[in-house]
Amino acid sequence: MKKNPWELPAQSPEDYFFVEAKRGREFIVRLPDGADPLKAISKFASDHGIRFGKVHAAYMGAFKPAKYLAWAPDARDPKNWHHEEVATVENLSMLLACAGMIGVKKNYRGEEESFVALHFVSGGAWDTATFGGHLFEGTKIAGVMAFYITEIVGIDVIPPTQEEGTDQDGFPENWYRQV
Repeated sequence: MKKNPWELPAQSPEDYFFVEAKRGREFIVRLPDGADPLKAISKFASDHGIRFGKVHAAYMGAFKPAKYLAWAPDARDPKNWHHEEVATVENLSMLLACAGMIGVKKNYRGEEESFVALHFVSGGAWDTATFGGHLFEGTKIAGVMAFYITEIVGIDVIPPTQEEGTDQDGFPENWYRQV
């Protein structure tokens, strides 16, 4: 099956792809003590009809616990450089930086639903080293946390080429087209 050009390795060090998008609505979203950032932001996106967006400028707050995906060796396939394992830090950790995106994917019924992908760095407590990765469901906010969310409009998703008999793993490496 022929892949899209954006799915192939670079042909030269200068290769890139782009699509022009526009800013839509902008929000400040406050999440209270005990909220799960991925679930709360996903619900917010669904409730407000946001298909694509950027989550940025997170401030205030901490995690307890912080659950995240960290790259780890794949014992079954050493060539799998994209393998991630869930890690948990139970100690209170202050959010230092967080950025991510809101996108859409197909759920198990084949219907479109929003998903949130957040990269973060946390730490800052006397007994907690600095750590980071892909935030994972089950993380809980300690205190309060706020995020700026900017809706992105004027684009739609182009799903990756699927080889016969394969299943997308829930973390699509999509690309976009202008609409």
